[in-house]
Amino acid sequence: MAAVDPDELTAEWAAFADEWIARSEEHRDAPREGVLDDWMLDLVGDVTGLHVIDLGCGEGRFCRMLAECGAETLGIDLQPAFVDHANARRCERETYRIGDIQELVDVPDGTYDLAISYITLVDVPDQRAAIGEAFRVLRPGGRFVVCNISPMASAWTTFGTRCTNGDHYILDDYTDEGARRAVWRSGHEITNFHRMLSTTVNDFLDAGFVLRGLHEPVPTAEQVARQPEIADLLRVPFFTIYDLVKPA
Repeated sequence: MAAVDPDELTAEWAAFADEWIARSEEHRDAPREGVLDDWMLDLVGDVTGLHVIDLGCGEGRFCRMLAECGAETLGIDLQPAFVDHANARRCERETYRIGDIQELVDVPDGTYDLAISYITLVDVPDQRAAIGEAFRVLRPGGRFVVCNISPMASAWTTFGTRCTNGDHYILDDYTDEGARRAVWRSGHEITNFHRMLSTTVNDFLDAGFVLRGLHEPVPTAEQVARQPEIADLLRVPFFTIYDLVKPA
């Protein structure tokens, strides 16, 4: 995998931050709100009193949801604009810090009951480092719940091409792992990192995790009725959720 300048990655997200925050505040992220939130909340279960670390928390949306469910949350993100936004809306059970999930400086070993990665591993150059840090900061028996773009979907060559029957994705070079450019409809370009399914699963196992379950979320009829724009997710799962545990 070719090296990617971390300063360039940071600059990409700095340029995209305002738009990303607006999408969240204006409820324009249909896949998360329409499908993934339900899956993630169902998988994490009762978080009352749990210490949770959200790795790549963005603007803090999912941290706030977990805090509302009774968790004590720490959100880590490398983008200052996201952390500032999250801090401006935090409640007493939320804490946010600027930090790199590939190197969790000042986060002690074995201090968290649950770690969350909600579509963030696709953004990091060193996935193994981020997974290793998640393993380190979890207590024995702690869980790591990871939602990521499907490794099939991340093999796109053209993102969101319009055709006669809706959006589709041209997928190719699945075995060619590394950086790929995702162009949003606004014109913003973000670097994502494609990895094969075997690479990601083996990175979890090599870190010491036990894989308890692997899920490919698709919307229910009720969810599609509520948000018709997510119906395309019935055609092919665009996301994968990994349910992992650190052995006791």
